[in-house]
Amino acid sequence: MKPEKLLVLITCSGLSNTGKCTTRAAIMLRQRCPEMIDYHIAASGSDPFMVPDGLDAGSLRVIVIDGCDDYCGRNKAEQCGLIPDCHVVATTCGVIKSGMDEPGFSDIEAVCRAAEREIRH
Repeated sequence: MKPEKLLVLITCSGLSNTGKCTTRAAIMLRQRCPEMIDYHIAASGSDPFMVPDGLDAGSLRVIVIDGCDDYCGRNKAEQCGLIPDCHVVATTCGVIKSGMDEPGFSDIEAVCRAAEREIRH
C-alpha cells in the first residue's frame, strides 16, 4: 500500500488584505480540520523557506493559497522545489484586493472553503 503524503499549506502572507486573508484562512482551516493538515508555511519576505527537516518534496502534497495573481506563494514554493498539487487564489474566490485593509470574515471563509474543497478533492 502506497504511504499517504503529508499535506503542506503554503500561503503568500502578503501585507495586503488578500495576503492576510490567505494566512487567516489557513489558520481557520487548521482549526476546523486539524487531521488534514500536517504543516503550514507562511511564505513571507524575500528569503526562501525550507522543507521541514526529514521530509523530501516527494513525500508532500502541496496546497498553495495565494492572495492575488502575483502568485507569491506559488513562486516561493517552486523556488524551493515544491510543485503545488493545487492552487487557490483569494481574488478568484471573490475577495477584492483593497490595499492594507483587514480582511473580512466572509472573505476569509470563502478562501477557507475553497481550499478545503481542493484538499478533499
